[in-house]
Amino acid sequence: MSRQLRTLAEEAWQRLSPWAVILLLISGVATQARQHIPLLLGAGAGIAYAERIGSRELMLGSLVLLAVAALVSLFYYRRFRFRLDGDVLVVQKGLFEHREFKVAASHIQNISIRQPPYMRPFGVVLWRLETTAGESSGIELPGLHRSVADALGTHLSTGVGHPTPIGEAETGAAQPPERQAQLRYAITPWGVTLHGLASRSIYVTAAMLAPLVRPLERWAHDYLPRTESMQWLLASPMLAFGAGVVVLVTVLMTLAIAASWWRFHGYRLREEGERYIQVSGLLQRQEQALSLRRLQVVEWVQTGLGRLLGRGYLVCRQFGALKNTGAEEASQFLIPGLTPANGHELARSLWPDLSAPMPVMRVSPLYRRVLFLRTMLALCIAALCIAWLGGAGWSRSIWSEGGLVIAAVIIVAASFAQLRWRALGWYWQGEYLWVTRGLVGRRTAIFPVGNVISLEVQQSWLQRRRGLVTLHLFLANGRQTLPFLEQSEALTLSNLLLARVESSPAERER
Repeated sequence: MSRQLRTLAEEAWQRLSPWAVILLLISGVATQARQHIPLLLGAGAGIAYAERIGSRELMLGSLVLLAVAALVSLFYYRRFRFRLDGDVLVVQKGLFEHREFKVAASHIQNISIRQPPYMRPFGVVLWRLETTAGESSGIELPGLHRSVADALGTHLSTGVGHPTPIGEAETGAAQPPERQAQLRYAITPWGVTLHGLASRSIYVTAAMLAPLVRPLERWAHDYLPRTESMQWLLASPMLAFGAGVVVLVTVLMTLAIAASWWRFHGYRLREEGERYIQVSGLLQRQEQALSLRRLQVVEWVQTGLGRLLGRGYLVCRQFGALKNTGAEEASQFLIPGLTPANGHELARSLWPDLSAPMPVMRVSPLYRRVLFLRTMLALCIAALCIAWLGGAGWSRSIWSEGGLVIAAVIIVAASFAQLRWRALGWYWQGEYLWVTRGLVGRRTAIFPVGNVISLEVQQSWLQRRRGLVTLHLFLANGRQTLPFLEQSEALTLSNLLLARVESSPAERER
C-alpha cells in the first residue's frame, strides 16, 4: 500500500483501470435496463413493439445502441482522471463539458467501496465518497484497482479532521490502540432471513413488480392449460382470490429474503477508532464507513412484521442524509437483523453515555381528533370522486349502501388516528432526545440535544385556543417534529434546547 500512496503523491494525474471501459459499459446498460424494461413490459409496449418491427431489426438496433454506448464509455474513460494534492482529492471528468472537483479530506464523511461480481475477476472496484453536503455531492471513481482504492481511502480517512502526510502513512508506523479494528456485530444466516421479512424491501419489491401483474395475468389466461382443477378453482372466485393472495405473498417474501441475502450475506461491523466500517454482500461485496464525528441521528426501525418477529435495524444518519427518503435499504449506513437488545447495545457503542429506554411521553389527545377529522374528510372526498368517475353503477352502489360506507369511513379514520397517536411520543434522557413515530411499525430517532441547529415553535388558531404548539427541531440531516405539545412544556423544552446549543462543550460537561 505504501507504493500506491507514493505513486498517488508523486505522479501528476492518475487514470482509472483500463477495465473501467468495460465496467462503465456494463453498468450503463444494466442501469438503463433496470429503469426502462419493467415499464415497457408493464405497459405491454415492449412485446407489441418487438412483434411489429421484427426480431432481426430489433437485434440490429440493439447492436447499434451497444456500439454507441461502447464509444461513449471509451471517451468518458479517456477524459476521467484524478490526483492527490496533499489532503485534497482533485477529479477531472466530463464527456462534452470539462468539469473539475476538489474535495478536502476534512469535508469527507463517508467512503464506500462496491465490487459487483463482474468486477471481481479484474480486481477493480467502484469507489465513492460523500461529503458533508449529503448524498447529492458524492464523487465516484468507477473502476479503481483494489490496492489503489484502499490506499486512497486510507489516506483520506486519516485526513478527516487530522490530515496525515503521505510520508508518515508510508512508514507503516503502528496505529495507536484505539484505532485497532474491533468486531462489533456479525449477522447470522437466520438473522439475514428475518431481516428480509422484517425490512421494507418486501414493499419495495411489490412496487417494482406491480407493472408486471397485467402481462402475467394475460399470459396465464392465454397459455396455462385448462385442467379440471383449474376450472374448479376459477369457478369459485373467493377461492381463486385467496390462492392468488397466497401465491403473491409467497413470491414477495421469497424475493425479499433473496434481496436481504444479496446485500447482507456475511455482514460484519467493526470499529476502527472514530470510524465504523461495515462489509457485506453475497456476490457484490460492498464496504461503507461511518464517521462518529459526523453522526447526527441513530434511528431504531421496526416494521409491523418486524415487531411480530422481534427484529429491527439501525439507520445511522450523518450530515445531509435526509430522513424519509426511502433510501435506507440502498445507500444508508444500515445495521440489519437486530433484536431490541442488540439494537440498544450497538446504539450505546456509538454513544457510550446513552441510557436504557424509558416510557415515552404522549402528545395531546387533540392531535388524535385532528387526525380523525382529516382522514374522514380525505376518505369522503375519495368516495365522492369514485362515485362521480365510476359511472352510474358505482354511484348507485355507494348511495344505496351509504350507511355501510359511512361506517367503514369512520372505522378506518378512527383506527388510523388511534395508531398514529399511540405511536407518537418523546422523552429527554440525559444529553439525548428520543422521538418515536409510526403507524403499525415504529421508528425511534435518538440524537444528542447538542446536534440541534435551530428550532421553530408553530401555533395554529386551534392550538392557540387549546394552549398547544408544534415544535420543529432542525438538525444537520433534517427535521424532527413534535406536534400538539402543551405550550408551557414546549417552551420549557425549547429554552433548554437553546441553552444546550448555545453552551460550549466544556460548560455542557460541567
